[in-house]
Amino acid sequence: MIQQRTRSAATAPAPAPSLALAPASPGTPVALLLGASGASGGPDDAAAVSALLEAWACGVATHVVDRASLLAARGSETAALADASSGLDVTRPDLCVAWARGQVAQGRRFDIVLGLRPETQPAAAETAAALGLRGNRPDVVRTVLDAGACRAALAAEGFPLDAEPPAAGGLAAVGVFAAGRPHIALVAALPEGGGAVRTAGLTRGQWAAVTGQACSAVHRLGLEFGVFRVDLRLTGRGVVLGCVRTTLGHDGVSALLRTAVPWLEPYGAVYDDALDRTGPLPVLPVTRPTAPGSAAVPAPPLLRLAGDPDDADDEPHLWRGID
Repeated sequence: MIQQRTRSAATAPAPAPSLALAPASPGTPVALLLGASGASGGPDDAAAVSALLEAWACGVATHVVDRASLLAARGSETAALADASSGLDVTRPDLCVAWARGQVAQGRRFDIVLGLRPETQPAAAETAAALGLRGNRPDVVRTVLDAGACRAALAAEGFPLDAEPPAAGGLAAVGVFAAGRPHIALVAALPEGGGAVRTAGLTRGQWAAVTGQACSAVHRLGLEFGVFRVDLRLTGRGVVLGCVRTTLGHDGVSALLRTAVPWLEPYGAVYDDALDRTGPLPVLPVTRPTAPGSAAVPAPPLLRLAGDPDDADDEPHLWRGID
């Protein structure tokens, strides 16, 4: 079941970082995280810190892998959150696969592989496949990361595309996968010319069209694991797509997700999914893209999350979890 968790003082991480490989306690699942947070609080750091914090909350041990220089640049607090870390070029899938196989051969265990930056996605996909763990197919990841190939694949499936892929002033639908099915957590409005990212003010019909198109897009591309984001726009000819990502992005959308949907831990949901901890979720009706003038795409199933606020029914653009 996907829900908010807390960690007790007894399981809090040690105050000092450890760069040596520390074996997890027997039975403790281990997440291999490709990508480290730095001391500067850069745009990709939020994902790395959240992934570590939510691993602690889920009772998952972590092994962070990244270039040695980035590991050394981590702040003391984020360094202390990882159970272990190793220096490796995470932009090289071949190196990551060979290293992971070597660790397993030495008796180490990995139950989850997750890439935390765009450039780590191919290595994460290849490593998960090599270890027989849940993840996105490497060929699908390569297609999504190549903007031209991704847009060509979407166009071949009949999706209307935005003329300008970075849809400033458009919308961003972000979510997580559960049992291979995409579920939207939030639809954010991306400001034009600066300004704060905010929750999109959508009618139920608009929300259904936007989330239906976003979920169908990631499904038809072949994505099925982790977090995702679809940038799109509502126009006179319906919903048009900008780009698809396998990360949440770093332009304020991640921060908005934490404040607008505080009862959802996106990386905790990914860990739950990888470990088959999630309960059964309603099946998403997969639809063809909406053609101009046709009926709206059916909305994905609404789920209710333990911890939903009392006024959640007044927020149709937010994801519901399960009781």
